[in-house]
Amino acid sequence: MSNPIDEAHARLVSLLPDFRAAIEAGQNESDTRLKILDRFLFEVLNWKHEAVFTEPLSGTGYIDYLLTIGGRNETILEAKRVGLLSPTTKGREVINVALSGAVVKPLLPGIRQAMGYAMEKGVAVAAVTDGNTWLFFRGSRTDGKPPMEGKGILFPDIDAVANNFAKFADLLSPASITNRHHLAHLNEAEGITIPEAEQQFFVLDPNSARMRRRDPLATDAALLFAQFFSRMSNEKDREMLRDCFVETGESRKADVELEKIIQRVLNTITPLETGKGGALVDELSRAMETRVSETVLIVGNKGAGKSTFIDRFFEQVLPSGLRKKCVVCRIDLEDFHGDRDAVARWAMQQLLQSLEAAVCSTNPPTYDELQGIFFSEYQRWSQGTRKNLYETNKKQFKDEFGKHIEARREAYPDEYVRLLLAWSAKSHQQLPCLVFDNTDQFSPEIQDAVYQLAHSLESAASVFNVVPITDRTVWRLSKAGALQSYSAHSFYLPVPDAKEIISRRVNFLQAKVEAEPGAAKSYFSRLGFRVEINDLAILADAVRRVFVDNDYVSGFIGRLGNFDIRRMLRIAERIFLSPELAIDEIIKSRFGGEDVTTDKNKTHRALIRGEYDRFNEIENEFISNIFSTNPLRPAPPLLAYYILWLLRQKMNSVRPDDDNVEDWHWRVGDLCRLFEGCGVQEELVLAVINRLYERRLVEALDPNTGRVGVGDQVAIKESGIAHLELTLNSSVYLEQMALATGVAEVSTRDEMQTAFKAGKFRDLQDAFLRYILKVDRGRLGIPPNRLYEHIEMARKQIQGLADSPHKRPPPARKPRPQPMST
Repeated sequence: MSNPIDEAHARLVSLLPDFRAAIEAGQNESDTRLKILDRFLFEVLNWKHEAVFTEPLSGTGYIDYLLTIGGRNETILEAKRVGLLSPTTKGREVINVALSGAVVKPLLPGIRQAMGYAMEKGVAVAAVTDGNTWLFFRGSRTDGKPPMEGKGILFPDIDAVANNFAKFADLLSPASITNRHHLAHLNEAEGITIPEAEQQFFVLDPNSARMRRRDPLATDAALLFAQFFSRMSNEKDREMLRDCFVETGESRKADVELEKIIQRVLNTITPLETGKGGALVDELSRAMETRVSETVLIVGNKGAGKSTFIDRFFEQVLPSGLRKKCVVCRIDLEDFHGDRDAVARWAMQQLLQSLEAAVCSTNPPTYDELQGIFFSEYQRWSQGTRKNLYETNKKQFKDEFGKHIEARREAYPDEYVRLLLAWSAKSHQQLPCLVFDNTDQFSPEIQDAVYQLAHSLESAASVFNVVPITDRTVWRLSKAGALQSYSAHSFYLPVPDAKEIISRRVNFLQAKVEAEPGAAKSYFSRLGFRVEINDLAILADAVRRVFVDNDYVSGFIGRLGNFDIRRMLRIAERIFLSPELAIDEIIKSRFGGEDVTTDKNKTHRALIRGEYDRFNEIENEFISNIFSTNPLRPAPPLLAYYILWLLRQKMNSVRPDDDNVEDWHWRVGDLCRLFEGCGVQEELVLAVINRLYERRLVEALDPNTGRVGVGDQVAIKESGIAHLELTLNSSVYLEQMALATGVAEVSTRDEMQTAFKAGKFRDLQDAFLRYILKVDRGRLGIPPNRLYEHIEMARKQIQGLADSPHKRPPPARKPRPQPMST
């Protein structure tokens, strides 16, 4: 995979002759900007034009360049005439310099000018350059240090830039500024360091986790889950997928409306069958030329079962009479390599192959079929430009026309696909139904391109486009994208409860078990089961008792899985297969034994430990340790908890009828500034937010964001809310996190270890919480200000757990209403 820094350096090297020529010419400031700085920003570092503002007015003048990220002012770039900046150093290496020192004395006017602009615009970093010499420094400060007492990073000339390009790019490229690399370099230049790394001690080291032995029935249960519960797409068992789809009021409405839309579009391409005559021919021709097309958006959150709904609709719901008139072609972007510039060509090639296989009688198509597809050209050749050859040597004519067809097919797939669509509609009276699946896992640019491609095909023939898409994507594209330009029918599919999803699968399994013995045995044998049918019935009943008859478990699974069907089913599998929830005990309870399925503590322990002897976050993708800190860059241990708390408060402050997704989100830069008031460095806040993002406890406004930066906006997800619930209400979660969290004090580790060995889990939790609170107070101070009441309230909740480990904390005092922003 190519490195963006290496690619940018290659672009710089190719432009160095032009830059050196401009520097040698020593022209005015405008030439410096046009011939060097503009090209540095846009051609070398790939800044987008909309993120760069030239000559914006400030209180003291016009700024040469104001660089922004996500609408936030980030860097001031002050330009000077080539040769005007000549530092008093004979070296040609990058050096750290004092802004008040002799080396940069010739640059002082430009430094002071840039600092003035930076303070007016609230920008932390500024730079002065004449295209040859570059000096980066802090333009404004919040640490009480006068800006002129700071230090900067000096690149004496263009060769120093080229020879130290990685550092230069870290200071000026948009990606590096987003990830705060520029501040890290300036902090290093000034001698600022993150607190020293700490050694951490564990009661039970998560890295030493070992698998526990499975219950004798667990192997069969694992196969049961793999075949009927965890798997969402099983090509070998389409029957199970169709029968286990959970219908909702919204899905039933979508079924009816989609059928009506298909019938309406088909009416424009189906020939009239009542008699013959000129009037009917005219009517048919008019209908053919009408080319009525429709585009449908199947909207739902990720994992809502949109693809399954579409498969079921075309295979089972749509009446057979209509189904026979439809040619369904699926373009699955799950196989796409991700190059946004190639997505249209890639999708067209997939559509070409799918349409050929669906429309033509053979694969590859016969000559006669290809002749029909290219019939208009065939007529033009035979009656026009190749008429003589057609009348004198038809064999040669056909050979040449065949070569022409193949050349056009390979060189112009877009044209060929359009001919296939028209041929399907006009010659076969069939409706092409084009499904563009799995687009929402890609960037907005790719989604926009696919959506525009789908609409562009409507000009070729009557088509029925189906695009499954997330509600977040619909909202974004409706603000700025193809949805503004094209109309479409939208149908929303909510995610059913985990209880409904699992119940449907249990019913399917039990129906198979209760079927005629021979047929049932054959069905299960085909799927790999080697157990008795009666055993399968008992296992299915156990699944029902754990998940269907227990509303708490199924509800918690939904929140923890962010209402993603795949994730909810994997969580259910994790709980059911854990030795904590012994399957043989559940089966015994069916015959009069103690009921173990409603024990919340067992459920939590099964979820947290799974099949291991301790919690291990690497192995567990659903449960996160929100107290964990990086030993190399230790942050306040409650920082993740505070961030989740604030984001939940933000969500609660939005009216239920507010459909503006942006209102649910908080800008990361504002959160960083909020915690800066508590003495927590921005770098630590960003690291914690990104960890929460990677663990799916928070989401970005743009779901395709790779790493969250200060310009992004984030909101809490259902899994984040579930983790807050675990922290404040689950003694098992606190117990397991106490065992698996690294602490910097050996005495605290020993105290917790003693409590653990003695089975005194409340003492273990108490020691853990006292340590967490002590360290947190040392690293994060809460100012006595209304703005910080929510953080203070969050800390008091944890303090309540430490003060009263035997009971849940009382409800906290509700803070005075205030706007949730900084």
